[in-house]
Amino acid sequence: VGGINGSVGVRTNLSAEDQRHPTRTQRASIESVVKHPRLPVWPAWFGIVYILMDLILGKPAIAAKLEDRFGGRVCPMIFRNTESTDPFLLVAHHRHSFFAFDPFRYLFRFLLPEGFPAHPHRGFETVTYVLRGGLVHRDSMGVKKSYGAPKESPGDGEDAAVQWMTAGRGLLHEEMWRTGDTWDSSDQELFQIWVNLPKRHKMVDPHMQMLGVPSSNLSANQLGTLPTEVHERGPVPVAQPSKGVTVRVVAGEVDEVSSPIETYSDLAILHVSLEPGSSWTWPKPVGWTCLLYTRRGEAMVADEKLPVHHTATLTRSSSDVTISVDSEKAEVLILSGAPLQEPIAMGANIIMNSNQELAEANGDLRAGYFGPSWEHTEDDTEWMRTIQEHWRYMAQSFK
Repeated sequence: VGGINGSVGVRTNLSAEDQRHPTRTQRASIESVVKHPRLPVWPAWFGIVYILMDLILGKPAIAAKLEDRFGGRVCPMIFRNTESTDPFLLVAHHRHSFFAFDPFRYLFRFLLPEGFPAHPHRGFETVTYVLRGGLVHRDSMGVKKSYGAPKESPGDGEDAAVQWMTAGRGLLHEEMWRTGDTWDSSDQELFQIWVNLPKRHKMVDPHMQMLGVPSSNLSANQLGTLPTEVHERGPVPVAQPSKGVTVRVVAGEVDEVSSPIETYSDLAILHVSLEPGSSWTWPKPVGWTCLLYTRRGEAMVADEKLPVHHTATLTRSSSDVTISVDSEKAEVLILSGAPLQEPIAMGANIIMNSNQELAEANGDLRAGYFGPSWEHTEDDTEWMRTIQEHWRYMAQSFK
């Protein structure tokens, strides 16, 4: 959700060394490790306490466990060097809690809505992997969809849900936290991942693919207006490739267990859970980008420690990615894919291949081709009326 800014960056091909040995197999090694800043929010005062523990007391592992238990921070991993992360543009790890009797919560609402009001996208896909809580989606094509994990889910991924939204030629959408009634409390945790679309697919029609237990939705085609596409693909597939290792396959394939998600380029998104003393080797295709993020615990990757909340970039020229843990359970998110090797132009929430295409996209946004905007406070009747009136006006203007 949110946005990033940048400039045009031309992709380069694989190195000459990689091209000389396109099929060689060897253990992957780590090129870089970084810990991205974690920002306090929902509830912000919890997050501030964790930051003080990180910076002043030097207890990041304890702060990470408290965050996992109580929420209060978001980690936006904005990849400035998109050449090394291609086709992935951004990852945000959200961990929040909304307490009914938190007095600061109601004051904070005046500064920041509990979610992400209507904003535009074009040229890429947003992948929302929900481990706890959920979201309510509404968009300018007339789709409303509630999705997420069951209320009492422990966040281990067993009841996870996925919204894979292809923005394509453009739409506006809002994602508001599914917090329940006024006096309900809720836990929230999710990853949002931005996946770039190849140039030839950037203007496909917007659509969504869903993993998890189907939940309620409302769409404008039910009311006799716009056609919409929401594809229910079933639960998140699970593989157990070795003893003590569980892999939830959001995209791609592990041990002949395939995700039903259809992608526009070759990639894998894997949530790996390792019990103490276990290890697993994933045969990454040679030449693929590979990013690893530790959600919980500490893992060993290519004989190097990857502490909690750190992100590692692995070498593309190698294949086998070996992850192991010692005495403590760990969870690792793997993002891997074939680089698109295309120019990138980033304009906040729009990802194209040139500044000219960015300018054209912004012109289309102003002209109404993405659909209308609306206030997050509008009820469904008001929102749907806004959508229908806009598209009727657009249809009449072309007559």
